[in-house]
Amino acid sequence: MKLKLMIVACFALALSISAAPLRLSGSATESAQADGQKMPDKYTFPSAKGEKWGPVPFDHDQHNAFSDCLVCHHTNKKDLTLENWKAGKVTEKVPLCVECHFRDEGNPKNAKNPNGDELTAKFVYHANCIDCHKGEISDRMMKFGKVIKQGEGPTRCAGCHQVKE
Repeated sequence: MKLKLMIVACFALALSISAAPLRLSGSATESAQADGQKMPDKYTFPSAKGEKWGPVPFDHDQHNAFSDCLVCHHTNKKDLTLENWKAGKVTEKVPLCVECHFRDEGNPKNAKNPNGDELTAKFVYHANCIDCHKGEISDRMMKFGKVIKQGEGPTRCAGCHQVKE
C-alpha cells in the first residue's frame, strides 16, 4: 500500500514539475501584465515546515471556471477580472497570499480578521478552499467577487495535498 502511494505521489510530483513552465495555447494565463507579471498556469502551495501533509498543486485555469479572481485575490481593485487579465489591462500587482497571510503562527505581520484573530496561510487556505469545495463558501468571500460554481472539489487532506514522506 505504501509503495502504491509513493508511486502515485512521485508521478503527481513529476507531472507538476514538468508542467509548471508549460504555457498552453489559448489558456487564460497566457498574457503578461504591464509589470511583466504572469499568472502561473500551475502553482504549488508549499506546506509549512513540520506539517504532516505535503504541498498542494493548484491549477489556475481549472479554478477560473468556478469564481472571479477577486474571491481569492481580494486585496486587488475591482478591475482584476479574467477578461482584463487576458487583455493585459491589469496594472496593479497581484500579490501572493503569503504576502499578507504568513505561514508561521504568531507572526505580527499576519493579517487579522475584524475580531483580531490571526489569519495564517494555512488557516485561510483551509477555510476558503475547503469551504468552497464543500459548497459552503462564506458570504464574506462572496462580497469580493462572484462565485460561479462551488461544491465540487476534494475535501479530504489527500484530495489536495501530495503525500509527504
